[in-house]
Amino acid sequence: MLWRHSTAGASYWRCRFGDVARLARRPLPAPALIIALGGAVSIIANCLWLRPDEGLGALPIFTFASIFIGSMVAGLTGFAFSAVTGALLFHWLTPAATVPLLLACSITTQLFSITTLWRAMQWKECLPLLLGGLPGIPIGAYLLQHVRPEAFAVGFGAFLMLYSAYMLWRPGTSIRGGGRLMSLVVGFAGGTAAGAIAFPGAFPTIWCSLRALPKEAQRGIVQPFILIMQCAALLYFSRIGIFGAATLATFAWGLPAVLGGTWIGIQLYRRIDDAMYRRVVLGFLLVSGATLIV
Repeated sequence: MLWRHSTAGASYWRCRFGDVARLARRPLPAPALIIALGGAVSIIANCLWLRPDEGLGALPIFTFASIFIGSMVAGLTGFAFSAVTGALLFHWLTPAATVPLLLACSITTQLFSITTLWRAMQWKECLPLLLGGLPGIPIGAYLLQHVRPEAFAVGFGAFLMLYSAYMLWRPGTSIRGGGRLMSLVVGFAGGTAAGAIAFPGAFPTIWCSLRALPKEAQRGIVQPFILIMQCAALLYFSRIGIFGAATLATFAWGLPAVLGGTWIGIQLYRRIDDAMYRRVVLGFLLVSGATLIV
């Protein structure tokens, strides 16, 4: 019996080592190559060609990691890129320089996610949010230029923390109804947040969560809204001179982090159920609120 047991054990370990060997011989998936090669090239190029006084040239590795982490969160939850990455970038860049960069990177994560999860998108359900959100973008841009953005961010962050903490404490809370009028109001709030701090997804996410929608429906409504709001905000910023060539160059070398992080986040999203997704979303809303306050 002992001999049989040991033989079985040896066979087991030979099988396990064989599995490891086969994995080692497999080529790296495309997103891993994008992260490794693109990240190395972008960091080297940034160190060689960007001056320290250009902001992101001083800390290229930290910036690349910040974009990667935010992209992974966005791939998992469908939102929160701007809150997670912005909380890090705001420490050494001005809001006027950071917000357009966050918009450009977040638009890329949304395009990647929507293309991957195309069948789940609900454009018709998103329309009332969009109609309410577009008029809010100029108001948010005005706040960005003329009002202390820290004050807006702190108030918004406190609201997100209180809401998330309450919903985690009372997970069964939900509402029915509200109709298109409420969707217009929620969309307007999201559009204002898009122009002010590049974070349009929080209010629609809260609205969908309160309605207890399944995870596919939430992402199908929120992600088209985020994409269109951020595209509109970026176009508006270009028109008024906030978005320029320096932001575009920074976005270009950070693109590998955006694509790789989003891909990993989507793989994680596919492995969780509706209940876990709800907790994850609330958790990142809580984290997003905290990062906006800090």
